[in-house]
Amino acid sequence: MAVQAVASDPTKRAVAEALVADWMTPHPYTCAVDASLADARDMMAEYRCRRLPVVDDEGRLIGILSLGDVRQAAPSSVSSLSLFEINYFWAKLPVSSAMTPDPITLAPTDTIKAACNKMLAHKISGLPVVVDHKVVGIFTETDALRFLVSLD
Repeated sequence: MAVQAVASDPTKRAVAEALVADWMTPHPYTCAVDASLADARDMMAEYRCRRLPVVDDEGRLIGILSLGDVRQAAPSSVSSLSLFEINYFWAKLPVSSAMTPDPITLAPTDTIKAACNKMLAHKISGLPVVVDHKVVGIFTETDALRFLVSLD
């Protein structure tokens, strides 16, 4: 038998009215489409993030690169490549070869509920937030959890 919590009316209203703009991470780190996977991996490590919106020279969103994408593009650990060859591979392989092109996006005016529904429906843990094709933020599962715990 499933147990369902009954949310109070103010909580339901807060969930229905909360906007992505109020909970997203504004001005996320981005990478250029021609950046190498080594550079993108290093950025993720340095800035402690798991996804990078990929933008063109004019700052328009053209893809997203997740840590999973980077791991999937990595040479196998049982590869016969030398360390030098692996580093060369990483330095030459562009982000465009591993990114997800034309990602699903959010607008700052979308509700948190709509954002979470998109994330659940597509099994995605983070979505870029765009205005006129320019990245203004990113909304992740961490942002959704920050919102959830604020509802006390």
